[in-house]
Amino acid sequence: MSEGLTQANKRPAKRMRLSPVWLIPLGAVLIGAWLFYQNLAARGPTIILELKTAEGLEKGKTSVKVLNVDVGTVKDVRLTDDYNGAIAEISMKPEMGELLVEDTEFWVVKPRVDKQGISGLGTIISGAYIQMRPGESKQPKSRYTALEQPPPTRPDVPGITVELISQGDDTLSIGDPVVFKGQTVGQIETTEFDVDSLEVRYSIFIESPYDRLIGENTLFWLRSGIDVQLTSKGVEVQVGNLQAILAGGVTFGTPDGVKPGPPMKSGAKFVLHESFSDAEEDQYDEYLEYVVLLDDSVRGLNPGAPVEFRGLRVGTVSEVPFFNEDINIEDLEDFAVPVLIRFEPQRLGDAWQNRSLVEWRERLLSQFQNGLRASVKFANLLELQFNPQAKLAGPRTIGQYPIFPSQPGGFATLEQKVTRLLDKVNNLPIESLMAQLETSLGDASQTFAGANATLAQAEQTLDSLNTILADDALQNLPAELQATMVEVRNTLNSFQNGNPAYDNLNRSLKKLNRVLEDIAPVAETLRADPNALIFGKDTPADPVPKAAPNE
Repeated sequence: MSEGLTQANKRPAKRMRLSPVWLIPLGAVLIGAWLFYQNLAARGPTIILELKTAEGLEKGKTSVKVLNVDVGTVKDVRLTDDYNGAIAEISMKPEMGELLVEDTEFWVVKPRVDKQGISGLGTIISGAYIQMRPGESKQPKSRYTALEQPPPTRPDVPGITVELISQGDDTLSIGDPVVFKGQTVGQIETTEFDVDSLEVRYSIFIESPYDRLIGENTLFWLRSGIDVQLTSKGVEVQVGNLQAILAGGVTFGTPDGVKPGPPMKSGAKFVLHESFSDAEEDQYDEYLEYVVLLDDSVRGLNPGAPVEFRGLRVGTVSEVPFFNEDINIEDLEDFAVPVLIRFEPQRLGDAWQNRSLVEWRERLLSQFQNGLRASVKFANLLELQFNPQAKLAGPRTIGQYPIFPSQPGGFATLEQKVTRLLDKVNNLPIESLMAQLETSLGDASQTFAGANATLAQAEQTLDSLNTILADDALQNLPAELQATMVEVRNTLNSFQNGNPAYDNLNRSLKKLNRVLEDIAPVAETLRADPNALIFGKDTPADPVPKAAPNE
């Protein structure tokens, strides 16, 4: 019995079994954990975008797009800590994590009206959205600053970027076009003003294949659409098309006969000129400076005016008037106006290359001895010409500048001639001339008295002639003469063919002809032998027969 109890005490204890009911909450926990993981994995990275204003952005509605594909959504919009801007918290899709790098750019797309036209009209209905342009960096980033304007050029577009430097008062902005011969080949990407140098620096992008047009000798200038220039020929106005007037921008090229030169790479620097004429003038970088002392008026003579020799431009006016620490107005004779000019041998083409600047200065000095002078031809033109009668001019300087000899211009010369003429008139002996004139007038009065007596005699002669002409016999003379002419005509008519008088005259003439024919032999004999009328006509001797010839 005890053994039975012992066996009973040795039975194993009863196991606790897990009820199947617990599988339900366990499955729910696992599903919840999976859903949480899926939610975290599908959420993607979150970035912060700083903006100047949150105009057009709505929480939970404004999307972020790349190539018009949604890649994120604005989760929250709030003010910055200093209340000077707005912050947009953006939830990006998971696959966009690799594209959120340092050079990635964001900007808000909304309706815009600028020089390039109207853009973003589609957002009027759909609302504004944030455009993203992925970068190429490998460094990740989660906080960005939105661009105020859309970037002008995509990084995948081939071309080159060059820098333009301007010291003028330009009105260019980002996105303005770069034009070559009417074709848009690029645009302005950035603008920057340097306070120290007072220069404006523009970064422009030239697309391929137009980047091959940019060479060492390329010139850049503003494309204003309207170009007004005052030259020696007058006022020249060039008006471009409406797009050029509204959009403006920059254009480039080379002067006639000049090649672009070796192609340039990105980062090259060029000067931005106000106009093509200014750009063309900038290429003449080798010149000789002279000071011209003008006695004429310099009204209208401005810097940049041409210096010409027989119609060929050889230089440029630099400053009018020209004063520096070495030149004072008290040192000038007759208060002549000093004008600084540049003689530019490069304008003469290949001919200038045969001589250096030193040789050109010596050549000009020798021409001064031959009468080469400068004068104001027109209001905005300085002309060089030879004057053989000019006084010899040796080398002279004013300050550190050599003097270019000058002579009065056309109007000044005319004024001098008129002045000399008036001086000669003033020096004439007017009083003695007047006395001689008075004496001559006295003699003339006596001559006039004699002439009056002659006229009186002529008048008497005319009165006598009028009396003769008024006689009745003289008045009837034409009628009597006409009657006589009628009688002569009637007499001549009586001798016409068929009238008796005419027949009698004709018979008398025939008898006279026969008588003349009869006495003609007698007249011939008398003409041959006048004595025949007294002694008779000689009788010729009897003829003597000739003897017969001998046989």
